[in-house]
Amino acid sequence: MSALIRCAVPLITSLFVALPAPLPAQDHPGEGRPGIWGQTRDIATDWWSESRDFAEQAMQDAQGLFREKEDFGQVWDSVVPTLEDTLTLEERQAELPEKAWFGDDQRSNNAEIQALLDEAVDILTVSPALKYRDRIQALQQEIVAARADIATYRQKRVSAPAESTIKKTVDDYDDLIAGREDDIRRIGKQIARLKRQFGQELRAMGIDVSDEQLEFLLSTVVGDNMVDLGILFDNVKTITLQLEELVEQSGEDLESARRYYGLYVVLLKSLDRMHVQIEAAISERYLPQIDDIIDQAQSLAGDTQALLREAPEKADLLNANLEAQQLTIQAAGVYRQYLKDQAKQVAKARKELEKDIAAAWNTYETVRVSGELVGLVRSSQQLLEGLMNRQIPSLRPFENLEMQREIQQLTQRLRSGEPR
Repeated sequence: MSALIRCAVPLITSLFVALPAPLPAQDHPGEGRPGIWGQTRDIATDWWSESRDFAEQAMQDAQGLFREKEDFGQVWDSVVPTLEDTLTLEERQAELPEKAWFGDDQRSNNAEIQALLDEAVDILTVSPALKYRDRIQALQQEIVAARADIATYRQKRVSAPAESTIKKTVDDYDDLIAGREDDIRRIGKQIARLKRQFGQELRAMGIDVSDEQLEFLLSTVVGDNMVDLGILFDNVKTITLQLEELVEQSGEDLESARRYYGLYVVLLKSLDRMHVQIEAAISERYLPQIDDIIDQAQSLAGDTQALLREAPEKADLLNANLEAQQLTIQAAGVYRQYLKDQAKQVAKARKELEKDIAAAWNTYETVRVSGELVGLVRSSQQLLEGLMNRQIPSLRPFENLEMQREIQQLTQRLRSGEPR
C-alpha cells in the first residue's frame, strides 16, 4: 500500500475506510450450522484478510509522518469531538421538519453541520509543510521590497552629487543598489532551497508534484487552496486509518464499528466541504477581483492611448506604460482562465466524491436499522477500492514563464484582497 501511495498520479491521495475486524471462530451456542450471523462473520473475515496487510502498512506510513512532524494525538483529540457532534446532527437531519417556527428544523440543523465541517477542515488543514510555503511567501515579499528600494535609489541617484560630505552621492546610491541586488540574489537562493524542501514534504504526503506544478502552487491563490486540500486529504487518510484500528479492536461490538464508520463518512464530508469552499472562493472572491483588475487596466490603457494622441512627444514614456498595462491585461486574462479551469476541476472532483458519500451514508443508515454487519464490510471494501484512486483536482502549470513575475504580482493583490 505504501508503494501505491507513493507512486500515485500527480496530487493523488489514498484514503482507507474503516473495516471491521474478524469475529471469533465460534458460532452461537446450540446451533447445528452457522446462522446468518455466522455467515456474515465468515464473509467479513475473508474481506478483512484481503485488506488488512496493506492497510496496516499504510497505517504505519501515515502515522510515521505524524510522529516525525506533528502531534497526532493533538489532532485526533481536536477533531474527533467535532466529527462526533457532526454525526449526531447528521443522524437527526431527516427526522426534523423542513421548516419550523420554533425549535430546530432541517435548515438550522444543516447550518450547524456546515459550521462543524468548517471547524473540522480548519483542524485538518494543518501540516508542518505549510511553514515552507509561508516562509517562501515572506521571502518573496522581501524581494518585492528590495526591488522597490532599488527603484527609489535609482530615482534619487539622478539628482545626487558626485561628491558630498552631507548628502548621499552617486557612488553611495550605487553601493545601495548593489547591496539590494545582492539581497535579491541571496533571498533567491533561499527560496530555491525552500522550494525543494517544500516539494519533498508534499511528495512525502503522497502529493506528487513536478517542479512546474510546484511553481504553479506557489504563484497563484488557487495554489494555496490546492495545497490545503492536499494536506486535508493526507490528514483524513491518517485519521481514517486510526478509525480502522479502532474498528478492528471493537470485535463483535457492532455499535462501535458502526459509529466509527459514521465518523469516516463525516470525514468524507469534510473533504466535500473544502471542495465547496474552494469553488466559492474562486467564484465569489478571486474572479471578481481579477475582473476589477482587468477593468482598471483597460481603462488606464485607454487613457494612455488618448495621451499618446495628445502628446506624441512623450511617446517613449507612454508606450512603455501602455506595454506594461497590456501585459497586466494579458496576464490577468490568463489568470482568470486558470481560475475557471481549476474551478471546473474542483467541481468535477466534488461530484464524484459526493457519490461516494451518498453510498457510504446509505450503508450507514442501513446498518443502523438492520444491524447487518456484512453490508458495512461490503461497502467499506468497495469504497476502499474506489478511494485508493481518489484524485485531488489536477494542476495545470503555467505555459508562459515570461509572465511569471506579473502573475505573482497579481497573486499578491488577490491575497491582500485589494484590486489596486
